[in-house]
Formats: sequence, C-alpha cells, structure tokens
Amino acid sequence: MSEELESTRRALEAAVAAASGAAELTRLLADYQERLARAAVSEAEALTRLRETEARLKTAERQVAQLAKNLAEQRYQTEVAQWRLESVQASRWSKLGDAIHTKNPGEVARTLRAPVGKRPAPRRSDFAPTPPAVETAPVAAVTPQTAGPEVSTAMAEGFVVPKGPLTRPYLTVAAIVDRQSEALFRYEWRQVTNFGPDNWQAMLDQHRPHLLFVESVQAGPRQGNGGRWLEELAGRSRGLRDLVEECSRRGIRTIFWHSGGPVSTAVPMASYFDHVLATSEARAREWRAALRHDRVGILPHAVQPRVHNQIPAAEGRHGVGLLGTATQAAEVPPEAGWRPLVTPKATYDDLLTAYRSVSMVLAGPDADARTVEEVSACGTPIMQLTAPVDQASLPAALDSVRDYLAAEAECASEAHLAWRSTVPVTPLLDPILDTAGLASVRNSAAVTAIAAVFGAAELDNLLAQLERQAHAPGQLVIVTDGLDTAVVEKAVRDRLSGIQRPGHPFGDPPVTGSPETAHSPAKTGLSETAHSLGKTGLSGVAGSPGFEDLIVRAAGSPLTRGAALDRALRLADGDLVAVLDPRDLYGEHYLADLSRYFAAVDAEIVGKASFYAHIADTGATLLRQPGAEHRFLPELGGATLLARRPALVELGIADMSEEWDEVLMRQCRTDGVRVYSADRFSYLCRRPSTEGRLLTSAHFEGYVQPHPLALI
Repeated sequence: MSEELESTRRALEAAVAAASGAAELTRLLADYQERLARAAVSEAEALTRLRETEARLKTAERQVAQLAKNLAEQRYQTEVAQWRLESVQASRWSKLGDAIHTKNPGEVARTLRAPVGKRPAPRRSDFAPTPPAVETAPVAAVTPQTAGPEVSTAMAEGFVVPKGPLTRPYLTVAAIVDRQSEALFRYEWRQVTNFGPDNWQAMLDQHRPHLLFVESVQAGPRQGNGGRWLEELAGRSRGLRDLVEECSRRGIRTIFWHSGGPVSTAVPMASYFDHVLATSEARAREWRAALRHDRVGILPHAVQPRVHNQIPAAEGRHGVGLLGTATQAAEVPPEAGWRPLVTPKATYDDLLTAYRSVSMVLAGPDADARTVEEVSACGTPIMQLTAPVDQASLPAALDSVRDYLAAEAECASEAHLAWRSTVPVTPLLDPILDTAGLASVRNSAAVTAIAAVFGAAELDNLLAQLERQAHAPGQLVIVTDGLDTAVVEKAVRDRLSGIQRPGHPFGDPPVTGSPETAHSPAKTGLSETAHSLGKTGLSGVAGSPGFEDLIVRAAGSPLTRGAALDRALRLADGDLVAVLDPRDLYGEHYLADLSRYFAAVDAEIVGKASFYAHIADTGATLLRQPGAEHRFLPELGGATLLARRPALVELGIADMSEEWDEVLMRQCRTDGVRVYSADRFSYLCRRPSTEGRLLTSAHFEGYVQPHPLALI
C-alpha cells in the first residue's frame, strides 16, 4: 500500500511539474496573444489617426486651392480694371481733349494723325491659381533622452493615486493639512487645499465649505498648502485666527487635529476651534486639561485604502528598509541591501513608492507609528526591534533577517495579518462629523451571498462557512437541487439566526489584531512581535443578528451549477454579490477581506487567482498560481468571486457545471471588465480528484488538510 501511495505521489508530482510547464507555456502564449492584441489595437489607433490626419490634410489642401483660385481671380479682375483705365487714357478722344485744352492747333493736328496703340486685353488664363510661397520654419532635431525620469518610480499594474470616487461627495471641507493627511482624507469629502492667508476669503465665497479642518502641520518636505500656513500655525501671525472667526460668523464648523508635536505649542491656536482631536486617549486628556473643556475627541492615525494598498511597485521588492534608529554605530555590509526607508528630502510620493519597494522593513524602537501603519497597509512585512542594532548584534540580526525572508509563505501570511489589523480612516470620521453637527451618509455596500446546493452535505458545509464569517452577508440566496425549500429554510434559521458577530460593513475597521497576528520571534535583540497596533479609544461596532433576508428556491428540473448560480444571481439585491461553493472552506475573514479590497482598487470583480487546493484522493495540497496576487488579472476561481452586482448581472453565469467561471473570465477580458486578484488566504478549494485547472501553474505544498496558512 505504501509503495502504491509513493507511486501515486511521484506520479502526482510529475503531473504537477508537467502541468506547471504546460501552464507556463500557456501563460507565455496568452501573454504573447495579449501583447499582439495590444499591438493590433495600437496599430488600429495609429491608422485611425493617420486617416484623420490625411482627411484634415485634404481639407486644408482644398481650402488652399480655393484661396489660391480666389486670389488669381482677384488679380485678373484688378488687371482688367487697370487695362480699361489704360485704354481710356490712350484713346484718340482722350488725347484730343488734352490737345484742345493746350490751345495749340499744331498739337491737335499731331494728335489726330498719331496712331492709337494699346496693349491687348488681359486673359483669365494668364492668372493661374498658385499658392503663395511661405518660408518653412526650421525644426530643431530631437535629442534622445537616455536618462531615466527624475521622479518617483511608477507603480506596477497602473498604480497611480486615483481621483475618486468620494465617500461623502456632498461634504466640502477646507483643509490645512500636510501631504500625508491630504492623501488620507482626499477621498472622504470634497477637499479644498489651494488657499492661503492671502486668498482664504475668496475660497470661502467660491467653495462655501461646510467644515474647516486644520492639522498641526510641521515644516518639511511633506508640509501642505505650499507651507503658506506655517507662520499662522506657529502663532506669529493672526491670519488663521481671522479665518476661524470668519468661519464662525458664517456657521462653518471648525476642527483642529493635533497629529503630532508638543501639545503646548499648539494650544494657543487650537483654542479658537469648535472641536479638537487628538491621536490617543492619553493625548486627549492632556488637551482637556489644557483647554478646560470637553470638546476633545480622538482621531487615531489610520490608512486610506485607495493610497495605502498592496498593489506592488514596478521594479519589485529588493533589500531591507530601515525605519527610525534601526541601526546604531553598526557598519552594515553593502550586500545586505539595507537602506533608509525615509530620507530627509523625500516627498510623500517618494515614500509611497518606498513602502512597496523593499522586501521588509526593520523598524527601530522609535519608529513612527503612523508610518508603521501605512507600511503594513501596503503589505510590506515589518520586524520591530527592541533596541537598535549595534556592531555586536549585527551578525545575529543579519541571520534573523535572512531567515525571516527565506520563509516566504510565513512572511507573506504575517504581512497579510498586519494588513488586516490596519484601520481605514472612513469609519473613524463618522462619529466626528456627527459630533460636529454634520451629516455623514455613505454607502455600506451590502453583501449578498449566493450558492447552488446539491444535497444535504453541501448545505451543512455551506452553513458552517457562513456561521464563522466575521462579516456576515446581509442576504443569502440559495438555489437547491434535491432538497425541499422548507427544510433548507429551517436549517438556515436554526444555524444562523441570532448569531452575534462584530459588524464589519464595507470599509469599517476589523477586530484589533491579536497575538496570533504578530510576526515570528526574531533573534538577537529583535522583538518577540514585529507588529502590534493597539487601537486605543476605538469603540466596538454593533453586532449583526444573522441574515436580514433569506431566499431559497428549488431547481425544479436538473440544473448545472452555473445555471443555478445564475438564477440565484437574478434574485440578489445587495450592492456586492459573493459566489460561494458549498464544497469548499472559507476562513473567518474571507468576506471581510474581499470587501475591503473594493475600497482600495477600481475593479468590478475581486477574487483569487492564487489559492490553496486540497485533493482528497491523494491527500495533497497545492498552491495554485503562486505570485498571481494583488494584480489586475482576469483568471479568478469562480468560488472566490465578490463582484458588483450590476456588472455580474450584465455578464451572467454560463449554464455549465464546472467551467462556468472560465467562460465568465473570458467574457471579462472581451468586455474590458476590470478584475482584481487579491490574496491567497482565507479560502481552501476541496475536490475529490485532480482537475486540469487546479494543476495550472500549481506548486506542491505537501500532504496537509487543511493547509495551515489557507484559512488564516
């Protein structure tokens, strides 16, 4: 029996290797076909522009020819008029009149005897329409630019700081903030920053803001508003005080956010504002004591998913970034690849690039907590130091870093857990705006889960996966074949009604990280946990008591899984639709994680191209398409889809048993629907035997069920 298992294992490994090679060839062919298609599109666009240019050239030529013809006609008419004048002047009667006027009889006689000579009349053919000669201005030769651009490195997969959409488009905020906070809040409201002490009155008249939001901006490369408010914030000028007083007269709310720096220096200016925000409860107590009132709230450092996300840098990840005093009098060898993450003259755009350009960040004990939060949100692993590395501890630290980076799977999982523990800024602003008397209405992006259930075993497994979800969907639609609808409804009510779980609407903060989310212990002076972000002062979110809506329909006649899912899709009402396969396993944070990606990327469908798969017959676990994470790549597994409902309804689900997702992805490529491949975690595909698709670019992970990293 063992020989047979060993033979099966070797055969499976060989099949995986062969399939991997074939899959890579298929991928290369697909990439070539894609490049060919892009080249064809570019060629078609170039031909279109050429034809448009030729058409414009022909029109210009016709206009020039018509102008030349008109000019020739004008010249001809002018010459005819001149000829007629000369003819009149040269006629015998005209000369006779002149002779008589001289009163000389001899002159009259000579005039009568003289012959009359005049030139022939001009002909129109003598005036050919010829365009006038125009000197062509010399064109300077273009010098080839061989040097690279002197700007921040571009992001991969088209990553740019996007323009929208806005969470609260109805709210206009005049903001005096640094570049870091400008990026943090730019998608939360209509933000106005292009004003200074000299033109703030015109700004108030033009934009009529609802709120004046001022941060304790510090001088430096990341200062906001062009540094025009630094004098006023320091109290050396009363321009900001005049602005706050004018806002009070106009009924505009004012908030001061102390994001950093000594409290004592900010108190004089902050005292004029309606409300003051601190980054922690401890700082809030300081402010209440200094201001002698209770209009002090908490806005901790948070992240903006549209800016701080896991989309990779174009050049990939290389080296180790140092944050804070990570090293102290230690001569790090150049081959180690250690370099400062933040340089004194680095702009915030440079910093956003640096977050994604290093393989990991080595953070000193004094590392800025806000930067640590943003680095974690960008999916970069962080190792926290209990003390700076000196010359004595340098060898052990180098070994720890190398060992940590060598464990790629564990490193990626810990980075994912650190990303999950970061808090988006969107929900943190709701209570602040409510306190200030401003409405805060935003789309919660309700989720509908749809599933096609064939048999009692599948129903039981589906309910077990839904039961554990931290972000339970608001609606569940089940199309069943082989089960009575009343039985299904009773089972759902019994299993899922009354479940209280931490609410996690779209964009809301997840549960604070636990010790299980920490990094692996490091050696020689490195801390036991590399990432621990406590959210002091954050209140819990109310739980969700099960499903708000349940729809169960019987198939009636035998249906394929794709047809049943398509029928369930037509009954869904949520903003987002999650396609669940009742044969597979879903982690506790599966829906919460996928929902969060919609706040980070501009995509219609989010899912997983890379995921773990377990083959029951052999007991083997595979990682399908490693490296296909955090990319716009329409090759997702059907059981991992979370899509915007209008887009998915328009695409539809094919009437097929297992390959319906292949048809859907092909249609996405044809229609240009943006599809984003998220992380590999919180999902395990389970099948009784190998399938061709599961072996595509698969990596053999061993004989484990389930894989320890699959459902984190």
